[in-house]
Amino acid sequence: MDVGPVAVAGASATSPRFGGISSSRPDESTLRDTWRWFALSRLLIWFVGCTAVAALSTATLNLHQYDPAGISTSFGQVGNVLSAPAVRWDAIWYLQIAEHGYRTAQDAGFLPLYPLLIRIGSLFTGSAVVAGILISLAALFVGLEIIRRLTELELGPRVAGTTVKLIAFGPLALFMSAVYTESLFVALSAGTFYAARRGRWWLAGVLGGLAALSRIGGSLLLVPVVLLFFYGPRTDLKAQRSGAWWKPKYRFGSEVLWAALIPAASAVFSGYLALRGLGADATLHAQQTYWAHRIALPVTAVWQGAGAAWHELGQEITGVSVPFSQSDSILQFAAFAVAVVFLVGVFRRLPVAYGTYVILGLLQALAAPTIGDPLRGLDRYASMRFPLFMCAAAWAVERGSERKLLVILVLLLVFFTIQFATWQWVGSAVL
Repeated sequence: MDVGPVAVAGASATSPRFGGISSSRPDESTLRDTWRWFALSRLLIWFVGCTAVAALSTATLNLHQYDPAGISTSFGQVGNVLSAPAVRWDAIWYLQIAEHGYRTAQDAGFLPLYPLLIRIGSLFTGSAVVAGILISLAALFVGLEIIRRLTELELGPRVAGTTVKLIAFGPLALFMSAVYTESLFVALSAGTFYAARRGRWWLAGVLGGLAALSRIGGSLLLVPVVLLFFYGPRTDLKAQRSGAWWKPKYRFGSEVLWAALIPAASAVFSGYLALRGLGADATLHAQQTYWAHRIALPVTAVWQGAGAAWHELGQEITGVSVPFSQSDSILQFAAFAVAVVFLVGVFRRLPVAYGTYVILGLLQALAAPTIGDPLRGLDRYASMRFPLFMCAAAWAVERGSERKLLVILVLLLVFFTIQFATWQWVGSAVL
């Protein structure tokens, strides 16, 4: 697959490969387009998820094991059906933390911004679940619009529109409206890029800091912000230097110090955990102790992930039952392979800050594999790296394959939504 730089159909003359300056005020039609794909994708997810729960029995599941507090079944029969596309798996943890705070060492494995917003939102809605869903939905719409503007700045309006569609209907887009941090993190990370791209360094620092409080690894945004400051492209200032590619194009300025807010936010949360008596390293400890993550070389995780996928494939072919802990190995390795392919395109099509951000995120996931299922969760981690979708959209536009690609993504989204809503492990081979 060629994912290199090719002229993108529909790109305007003011949107060259490394970003011409476009208006920061989109017209009403582009906002309507963003809203259309946002609304249609959420309606699809809710229709499929609710229908699946109503049609497929989950009576045989030990829900107490997954939801000991009974949060997902506390709304009654109708409420449980309506909330099924949003309140499953990790959503239970976020809701518990929102209600009770950080009580145990295991709670420390989840960062505080999203539960805090839920807690505040519940004061107005009267329900933590409703607040969580509304926060995720609002963050998704904002995130899609920011990514559209950012993509238009880099690759032109047609690619921008396609990028919005691919993210809204992505295979793992169901998590974007669930009580999960995905949409909040995407909105904050894309906002960090957009603010830095337009030279609003204080805003980039604030948004990056908030992203660091929403997901583990959010502090990695420090690197692309610094790269954009020194290497650009920037709309606030013309390049001040020229020369070898590795030499900074912009001189040092005090504005770059706003980027320090990003790691500072992580340090503040660590300090809070220490004051609660959980330890400054409680988040890392929780990930290792309760979610079986371990520190390893990324190449080791890839090798073991390939072996797990091959083993699962063999079991599927022979009809042998697949152990639960390895039921998504094929999906995870496929997600890794696709991400690597488009990562090459990100480096070739977009400023180096974008590709660096993606590769740092992948390396972070690979450096902390799960025992028994090395690549678990990598599909979700990759789905939050929006530059991959920007590259995929450009590739699809150049080949006139937007519709075919979208159909494939929608089919996967439907399948995974059914699994999620019915408490199945997303990415397994069964419903």
